[in-house]
Amino acid sequence: MKARKMTGAMLRQWLGCSLAGGMIVAAAAAHADALRVQAVPALPALPGGTGTVKGDRVNVRTRPETKAEVVAQLNKGDTVTILGRQGAGKDEWLKIAMPASAKCYVSAKLLADGVTTGDRINVRCGPGTNYRDVGKLAKGDRVEVVKTEGEWAQIKPTAACSAWIAAQFVDVAPEPTPTPTAVPEVVTPPVAMTPQPAPPAIQLMDVNPDVIVGYVAKSGVLQAVAEPTKAPAAYELMTDRVGGLVHRIAYVESPDKNLAKFVGKPVRVLGNQRWRKGDRDPVIVADRVERVW
Repeated sequence: MKARKMTGAMLRQWLGCSLAGGMIVAAAAAHADALRVQAVPALPALPGGTGTVKGDRVNVRTRPETKAEVVAQLNKGDTVTILGRQGAGKDEWLKIAMPASAKCYVSAKLLADGVTTGDRINVRCGPGTNYRDVGKLAKGDRVEVVKTEGEWAQIKPTAACSAWIAAQFVDVAPEPTPTPTAVPEVVTPPVAMTPQPAPPAIQLMDVNPDVIVGYVAKSGVLQAVAEPTKAPAAYELMTDRVGGLVHRIAYVESPDKNLAKFVGKPVRVLGNQRWRKGDRDPVIVADRVERVW
């Protein structure tokens, strides 16, 4: 491909278009809580998204279906943090961070002074193993105990707890579009005495209009790719298991992060995402990986 000389103005225009093309605006479709959701694949998460409840006494449930246990009720104007979504159209549900008003329970024998003594401890929506789990805790996690009921301790919801709400009753806020940063044009001042060679022209090589690039933050469970030689990266970010199914959110690679230590753990991945036209999944070059507790 022949290199093209670019002026500072042309470079600014190209960078602004690249940033704008990488943004994805999240939008939620309406759906009725009176209808049971069929088993459909989970869609990519909405990292950092928020929504506002637009009805009173709206049920928050343990699973994306109308027969699941109710863990809390929200009223008009309440704000929710959106972690993901499932379904589409009138059958859409939003996965949200557990409301503070919800009651969560863990086995009292797995706590010592408010600190967990086991790994992958189930957090349940009621004091018994017959209640659904709404999150998991790792060994050494600290929780705030509200009270103890027999063999079960009621705790305040943690960041590891989540629930579901019908999308019909939530107004989803669009993601803000960042203002592109202007790149100042560099002007080489003239030299009075000895002529100096002109600075090298900026050359733009291999600009592919079929690749969308943008900075993203996505949450899921990090897994090692079963056949890395057949994939664009050695790791993949997967959705939570819903209805016995998991789905890939994106492939993940990093030149300086030890991704192996995060395998099997819920994480939040931040970095530049490239999505080539025709590819089923994007690839995130991670510059930061955080545990989601």
